Amino acid sequence: MPDEGDSAGSETDGFISDVSSLPADLAPEAGADPAVSAGTGAVAGDPGDPGTAEETPEQILAAIIGTDRADALMGGDGADSIDGLGGSDDLRGGLGDDTIRGGSGQDWIQGDAAYGPGGNDEIHGGSGDDSLAGQGGDDLIWGDEGDDTILGGAGSDSLFGGAGNDWMSGNDGDDVLVSGGGSDDLDGGAGNDLLIGGDDDETAWIHGGDGEDTLMPGAGDFAEGNAGADQFVLKPVDGDLPTIADFDGTEDRIILHLPEDMTQGAQIQLVQHDDGTTLINVNGDAVARMLQLGGLRVEDIGIVPIRA
Repeated sequence: MPDEGDSAGSETDGFISDVSSLPADLAPEAGADPAVSAGTGAVAGDPGDPGTAEETPEQILAAIIGTDRADALMGGDGADSIDGLGGSDDLRGGLGDDTIRGGSGQDWIQGDAAYGPGGNDEIHGGSGDDSLAGQGGDDLIWGDEGDDTILGGAGSDSLFGGAGNDWMSGNDGDDVLVSGGGSDDLDGGAGNDLLIGGDDDETAWIHGGDGEDTLMPGAGDFAEGNAGADQFVLKPVDGDLPTIADFDGTEDRIILHLPEDMTQGAQIQLVQHDDGTTLINVNGDAVARMLQLGGLRVEDIGIVPIRA
């Protein structure tokens, strides 16, 4: 621990904010707790004349930088930029539209202090097995490397798994969840969500949740729409077939995205097997396996031409 005479920007009861390299007008006041003042001490005005703008909550911007150790960094009510660098960090953004980067290590990152109203945050987990939560607002969250846990929270969020075996939940709102490879688990939660699997050798487990969801499984993926009128969007795959676990022909739809040269005179067949499963074939090649037919008819399947 530093001596009592050390300046702000050193360690203070586990909260670290490296502000020594900031311009004088961006640094917190002398003697202030860096974990508190870092989120409220920088005013962004005209870039050419930073001293001309009056301070408003929307203009406040703080740069908070950690160390290679385990840091606990907290923003304020403004738009904060927080970088944990190395170590297993605890990073929290506050109410503004924050940008938070975990860096290396197993980080715990929250875009806002609580679930509910909050800023539209951008969160990058970095390397390591991270736990990331947007909380409030419409957030963009990247798991990056490692086996990550990603929670969108309230609002319409976009979650990207990255490398590793990730678990993602959109929670409330109309969310977008994208598998980045690996054996990922995608849960849309409430709302009308878009869930996209991967085409690698691993299985993504895709669950729409409540609402009218669009599920786009890749090779070897498992997709179930759950409650609501859902769309399953399929395409030709190399490798194992995607599996559709549930289907209700009275409200769900199958859409085929096919190269243009396959759409002219395309022959679609539903081939039922003794085990109760059904293959969806296009021009003799299977594109998906259905565990239950659910009243699906060939004439109900839509085709969308895709340019190469």
